[in-house]
Amino acid sequence: MQTETTEVLMPLMGEGITEATLVKWLKQPGDVLRQNEPLLEVSTDKVDTEIPAPAAGTLLQVCAKDGDVVAVNQIIAYIGNPAAASAVVSPNKAAAPADVHAAALRPVAATVAPHQDAAEAAPRRSSPLVRKMAKAEHVDLAQVAGTGLHGRITKRDLEAHQSKAPLNALTTPTAATSGTLKTTLVGDKETLEGVVVRREKMSRMRALIAEHMVRSVRTSPHVTTVFEIDMHRVVTLRDQSKAAFASREGFNLTFTPFFVYAAVQAIKRFPIVNCSVDGDDILWKDQINIGVAVAIDNGLIVPVIRDAGELSVLGVARRLQDLAQRARSKKLLPEDVQGGTFSVTNPGMFGSIVSTPIISQPQVAILSIGAIIKRPVVIDDLIGIRPLVQIGLTFDHRVVDGEGGARYLAFLKKTLEEFSPAEL
Repeated sequence: MQTETTEVLMPLMGEGITEATLVKWLKQPGDVLRQNEPLLEVSTDKVDTEIPAPAAGTLLQVCAKDGDVVAVNQIIAYIGNPAAASAVVSPNKAAAPADVHAAALRPVAATVAPHQDAAEAAPRRSSPLVRKMAKAEHVDLAQVAGTGLHGRITKRDLEAHQSKAPLNALTTPTAATSGTLKTTLVGDKETLEGVVVRREKMSRMRALIAEHMVRSVRTSPHVTTVFEIDMHRVVTLRDQSKAAFASREGFNLTFTPFFVYAAVQAIKRFPIVNCSVDGDDILWKDQINIGVAVAIDNGLIVPVIRDAGELSVLGVARRLQDLAQRARSKKLLPEDVQGGTFSVTNPGMFGSIVSTPIISQPQVAILSIGAIIKRPVVIDDLIGIRPLVQIGLTFDHRVVDGEGGARYLAFLKKTLEEFSPAEL
């Protein structure tokens, strides 16, 4: 009979990600699990997904709670064989669930105890983010109670420590200490320039997105150039094929795959927009992996279409449909958001005409698609109505010059305006 206990570790959720937020446990201690059954939800700035159980068995113990920020490879739970868990219960008296879990974990205690002793003897454990926040706020971490595994201090612990003084204890205007804006507290109300405000912490995903966007603007000198493109050929071809496509594929053919396909063809001609900058070096990439922004309930995720240079429009459409569905149902895998070399965002689907997005580091360019709008234009000295779209390329001026950006968009424009049915 197998009696091994499996450690559940916080998985690596993407390149450069050292920790993730445990959003919600989907199972509770005592629940019997099947291998690969959804166990918990986790979130980073790049992915919001469900983590499956690494083994079948009983969920014996969870070592982190909802909302905790957990380091990669940290133990977050133990799973044991149901038979092993029941074997420790006296046949004459059924133990309470908590007793079953404690008894089942006794064989494991001998192996984890040394780690616990070392953690207690070492300085207070915390993540680099927590230490950075504590330094900025002049907080002594020795005074903060840690609720993470082995007493690890989490971001939530630090915030709780800073907010111990109740607001309603203040009856005179007092400078608020959280954040960098100069707000004041009057009674139980916080105000900014005389306006009452309600303070709410950003989600982990939103806070990391904010951090990465600020870093990108500081890293890359952003330049945007915009071309207007006649979508007549693409619109006509899509209208002719969309019914058959939906019947065959089971989902609608949108314009986004056409834009992604054209972006890839232009990258093949001008690969400088598909590189990265490392100091004084240019890193040329032999893959074209297109990150496509997908809006979800609590933010934005950019899953990656890998090896997009090998795909037709229909191939892009199938890959994009799969990624978008899994992004919205929290089924993306860490590898689905890694390795992007160029990004495409399509705010035009919400009605935006022109936008200037921020580059996703360490990429050097991002393409933005506006809304397709019918307008009067001059065609062979005659006025006609054509579906037009504004497409912008935002690029890193350290490595892409204005001429290079314009040449890239000119080729993309030619690809779309001269689109051939054979390219489907």
